[in-house]
Amino acid sequence: MLQADLMETWQVPHLAALSYDALLELFKSLDAPAVGEVAGEYAGIDYFGHDEETFAAALGRVKAGNGTFWLGKGFPGEEGSGASGYNRLRQPDGTVSRRDRFGVHRGISPIDGKETLMLKYSDFDNAAGSIGFLDEIRKVNDRLFLCTGTPEEGTATPGFFFLAGPPAPFRGVDDPQGELLREGADA
Repeated sequence: MLQADLMETWQVPHLAALSYDALLELFKSLDAPAVGEVAGEYAGIDYFGHDEETFAAALGRVKAGNGTFWLGKGFPGEEGSGASGYNRLRQPDGTVSRRDRFGVHRGISPIDGKETLMLKYSDFDNAAGSIGFLDEIRKVNDRLFLCTGTPEEGTATPGFFFLAGPPAPFRGVDDPQGELLREGADA
């Protein structure tokens, strides 16, 4: 497996060059970021894969946006007790929106049973929450994170994406009253 000291200088292309299976093994070998370590707005990069199936799935996600393009995620630097983050999206008119909220929690990964930083969309009323989408974050180095996105509260087959810094300041969602917490959510 890859030596951790070599990953200190890794950037997004190092991860993008790996196969799906290699990314899954790497993910399992990494630790969750420290509490409060992920703070601010990070650039997000979708993993397109190395074969027709993974590339087609990624292209499908892009096309489903109908001109809206995912730019990354924002994090408050807190976890639990109502902490929530959001996605940054470029709209067809060129504006950037901050929406599609998620609860930020420390938890046990459905993928490998290790501690992980979880982004739980079902804490909010949005499209990703309606399918129980769950993201997990693992630290590659101080400016790069390997992440999974999985429907059905993390029990389906995960997809990969990457978050890269340095982060911009956290700004919060455009509409703090939108996507209100679902009853019984523990965010």
